[in-house]
Order: sequence, then C-alpha cells, then structure tokens
Amino acid sequence: MTFPLAVTWFLTFFPITISPGPANILLSSTSAHYGTRRTLPVMWGIVVVFVLQILAIGIGIGQIIFRFPTLFTACKIMGAVYLLYLAWQFFRASGMKATAETKLGFREGALLQFFNFKALTVPLIMYTQFLDPTTATQTQMVTLTLTLFGLIIASLSAWVIGGSLLQRLFQSEFGVKWQGKIFGVLLTAVAIWVLLR
Repeated sequence: MTFPLAVTWFLTFFPITISPGPANILLSSTSAHYGTRRTLPVMWGIVVVFVLQILAIGIGIGQIIFRFPTLFTACKIMGAVYLLYLAWQFFRASGMKATAETKLGFREGALLQFFNFKALTVPLIMYTQFLDPTTATQTQMVTLTLTLFGLIIASLSAWVIGGSLLQRLFQSEFGVKWQGKIFGVLLTAVAIWVLLR
C-alpha cells in the first residue's frame, strides 16, 4: 500500500471505528459502571465476533446478508431489541453495586457485535475500495485485515479508558444511581437510531 493510499485508508476508517456506535457506547457505559477490568471480557466478545465478521466478508459469505434485505432488516431489529435489553440492564443496575448478576461479559459483547450489521459494512468498504480484485494478493488482504484489527482494538480500548475515567465521577451513591439511568438512556437512543436508519 502506498503512503497516500495508507493515509486515505486511515482517514476513512479512523472516524468509522472511533465514532459512537452500539459497541463503543456499551464499552464506555460498562467501563464507567463496572470498571476497566470487568469491561475487558465485553470488549473481547466484540473483538472476536468482529474478526469473524471481517473474515466472513473477506471470503464472500457476508454478501449473502446484503443480498437478502429481509434478513438484514430482521438482524437490525434483533440488534435494536438486544440494545434495549442492555439498556434495561443499566436501568436495573442503577443504585446497585456491581454484582455477578448485573455485570456484563464476553457473551453480551459477542451478541451485541453479532447483531451489529453496520459493522459488516466496514470490511466490505475496505475490501471493495482498497483492494483491486484483479491485482490484489493475499498479503495485501492480510495486511489490510490486520491493520483494521489493530485500529478496532485501539478504538475500543479508547472507549473503555474513557468510560473508566467517567467512573471516578460516579463514585457516590447518587452518581451510581444516575449513571445507570444515563447509560440506559444512551443505549436506548442508540437502539432507536439503529431502527430508524
């Protein structure tokens, strides 16, 4: 990849991966409520499924979803419903200390990312806009994939760290109570946004 193309790639994918979306909002909310250490399993659930989504697009499986708009819409609705469920978890956790019953983990992160079909467009854009199918090599595809993987890890980590910084603001009983409500509202807003777009 040439330097100008690498700059274009970065300017394309950095805003996409760092901008607020379902995964980033969930990570920030979870980190602010439960702390960085308890958020890492959620993050790795998101990462593992995102890697599988990238690979699916890379080998062409992801095209199936885009060819059947009904399937895409059904997955979008399931994703929004799951976001509402997570929002309810934050509302329910308002005023409670983080316990085994209320904390989120790998499974919740993986499920969220599985239903986040907007994420499928990221590798689709990358492979179609930054690889020429007539001249692309496996090395180029692997390089792009690993670079995107690194950018995703960095972006998700930034949201986890940002959330953990917020945790310091919400240490009082009053703060914990309102934090769950605020993050529940944010996740509800993301669910509505997913349904309306």
